[in-house]
Amino acid sequence: MRAAILLRQQPWIACLLAFAWAWLAAPAILAQIAAEARQAPVITLDASRAAFGLAHASEFWIDETGLASIDTVEAKASSLPFAMRREGQTHLIDGKALWLRFDARTENADARWLLEVMLAGVDLATLYYRDAQGKWVVQQAGDTLPMKDWPQAGRYPVFTLSGSAGVTHYFVRIVHSRVPFSANLQIVDSTAMTMQHEKEQFFLGAYFGLAALVVLIAGASALAYRDWGFGSYAIYVALLAAAQGAFTGVAAQYLWPGFPQLSNSCVFFLPLVAAAAAIWFVRTVTTPKQFSPSLDRFVMALTVMLLAAGFIDVMLPTSEGFTVTNTLLSASMVVMVLVIGLAVLEGDRHARWVALGFLPVMAASLFPLARNFGLLPSGFLTEYGMILASALETPILFYGLHRRLSQRREAQARARALSQTDPLTGLPHARVLLLRLQGALVRAARYQQQCGLLLVDLSNHAGLLQEYGSEAAERSLVLAASRLRSVLRDVDTAARVGAHQYALLIEAPCSPQEALDVATHAVARGLRASEVLPATAHLKFHVALAILPDGQRDAEAWLNHLLTEVRHIGPDARKTIRPVNF
Repeated sequence: MRAAILLRQQPWIACLLAFAWAWLAAPAILAQIAAEARQAPVITLDASRAAFGLAHASEFWIDETGLASIDTVEAKASSLPFAMRREGQTHLIDGKALWLRFDARTENADARWLLEVMLAGVDLATLYYRDAQGKWVVQQAGDTLPMKDWPQAGRYPVFTLSGSAGVTHYFVRIVHSRVPFSANLQIVDSTAMTMQHEKEQFFLGAYFGLAALVVLIAGASALAYRDWGFGSYAIYVALLAAAQGAFTGVAAQYLWPGFPQLSNSCVFFLPLVAAAAAIWFVRTVTTPKQFSPSLDRFVMALTVMLLAAGFIDVMLPTSEGFTVTNTLLSASMVVMVLVIGLAVLEGDRHARWVALGFLPVMAASLFPLARNFGLLPSGFLTEYGMILASALETPILFYGLHRRLSQRREAQARARALSQTDPLTGLPHARVLLLRLQGALVRAARYQQQCGLLLVDLSNHAGLLQEYGSEAAERSLVLAASRLRSVLRDVDTAARVGAHQYALLIEAPCSPQEALDVATHAVARGLRASEVLPATAHLKFHVALAILPDGQRDAEAWLNHLLTEVRHIGPDARKTIRPVNF
């Protein structure tokens, strides 16, 4: 009674006692709340849903030693610090073991439910549950086991759940080295899983079929056009597809199902080789050496470092090596952006298409890199982002490579044309005329016909240069070429054979009168006024002509002889056309 009166008179004492009680009882209360929070709900497997995610429906515990057995975990399950697993939660369990537990109630014993670990490349996943006789049922799958030992062959582990009606307690043990584990687990109806896997196989088959077609076409283009741009692109696409095959588990399922040791090696090795091929391709089509020899040497050194890091990682896989390889992959992306950006800034038109093509791939590569660094959980973009980006990249780069090839071939054609064509007048050089003249002589002799050869001299070129200047003189040469070409047939040839001398080859059959008519028309056209020359200027042609073959002279002898003859025509000669006979 006195205590009650005291508390009413001194309320601060009551507050102090309440605070002390809460302080002492809080750990027990919080422990009880945490224990209740850790208890995952029982998953009821019925026909209302086709799939059940285990996030927020399962508990996890990390065995730091990696040695705990299922019997130990089951016996100490109530005392082990299991916690509710959230969706996308990441665990770095290199050298450890991740344990999951969940309860599932099967309403229909005839239904077949499967547990799916939605990540290719898991080292080892093991499912445990007790059958009706209380014995452990153990199923294992992962990259450390041949595919024939998996409960169900596929790209990633799939386990069959108990077919007994009622509640079954399940344990899952995950062993996964170096790469943070963040895969989602789900329980799926067998029919729904079959349909899901068929869609995935169709999607992946379309990608790998496209990659194979691109490699084939690019390789054929490289051989046909002798273009290393297509060759390096074919190698890059092939290695990128191989890396995606290893990353998605397709290669382990179809290429080496009996050699699990290849899976772990290729998952880490092939991306490095593909990155090296990508840098090589970028270097081939952008040629950074033209901008900076030091940058080109650095690009080559990075390519060698990627390959060396890949081989070292295969021989000696470590967590530190995994960090180094991811750092090199990140560096390779930065270097490719730098090289492509520099080429674009320098005005390389081809680099714009390379930049546009690589943009989705570089963006998509950030997702698996972020997953490797533990910054993102496994998901659709980390697994399939590179495949989607590659499918977008292919038509863009192919179009860019074809534009590059067309422009290169056009430049080569112009270069070849310049070696045979006079750049001022557009007419063939003297050596082209000699080849055609020799062929005309052979044909004329075989068919007992004649051809005509005219040597035309722009005799007033020096006067035009002196009176009107160099621009008018050059225009007179171009105009002369145009007017001389206009008096010939399509089969005939006009060529520039001197500073202001031209040769006209009239193919057989050609009579002396026809050759004379051509010469007359040429002289007359030269005298016509033109808008490209001053009003008082005109072209004055002197012509020496011959009907061939006549004697045993060859083409060069005939050309030299007519050049001599046309120069002998005086500047004020009344007859500007001189027939030459032997």
